[in-house]
Amino acid sequence: MKGIFTERDVKRQKGGMLKSHFHAFYEIYYLAKGRMRYIISDKLFDVRSGDVVLIPANVLHNTSYDDEVTERLLINFDSSFISKNELLSLFSKGVIHLSDSSRFDFEGLYKKIGDEIGRSDDYSKDLISQYLTEMLIIFLRNDSASAPKKLDGYSLIMQDAVDYINQSYGSDLSLNTAAKRASLSKSFFSKKFKEVTGFGFSEYLTLVRIKNAERMLSEGKLSVTEIAFECGFNDSSYFAATFKKLIGSTPKKYEKANKT
Repeated sequence: MKGIFTERDVKRQKGGMLKSHFHAFYEIYYLAKGRMRYIISDKLFDVRSGDVVLIPANVLHNTSYDDEVTERLLINFDSSFISKNELLSLFSKGVIHLSDSSRFDFEGLYKKIGDEIGRSDDYSKDLISQYLTEMLIIFLRNDSASAPKKLDGYSLIMQDAVDYINQSYGSDLSLNTAAKRASLSKSFFSKKFKEVTGFGFSEYLTLVRIKNAERMLSEGKLSVTEIAFECGFNDSSYFAATFKKLIGSTPKKYEKANKT
């Protein structure tokens, strides 16, 4: 069915996404077994069995797995399935831990959604919307009881590095300067940044720069060349090529299509 997708899989080795990404649909990621880390935009989360990760549309995210065996349930859907905006605002929460009874309810709704996707008749979308709404209400009820997990060790250090990148992406920022700021060697910092966030340092920096360039192009206040330099690119041609590679459109075409 168009606009919604589910996936259930078991991962049997450490690692993360083959390619970090963002997409135009909402994502519900439920960890049924194991533990891992999730980075959503500029926030790191330690995720454990029973946690639900909520990823808004068009937000950069990636995963990093610690356990050799993890099991996840995934739902991707567009906003046409949810009629109440306050439910979509729940996706700003990041991670919510489900009680045992709520886990049972969630998995039942997940199966119902999958069944309707497979059936896909004239009534399926209405039922899927109903099941998704019920699912999000379960998350809301669990949210008040979910104590946020505190980062520690290298996760805390890398969260600081992520904050630094998001604050300083327009400057002449490098792996070397970030490593010095963290009081770590360049090679060790690079290794830990990848291990904790799932991103390579340069990969994450480039993606942050491009996501901010998207925002500036939509605002329409600066020229493409000015935006390139504001976002830390010293060469406007390189900026344009990188933007097209990641977004699939030239900066000028993107600005024309998305200018508010």
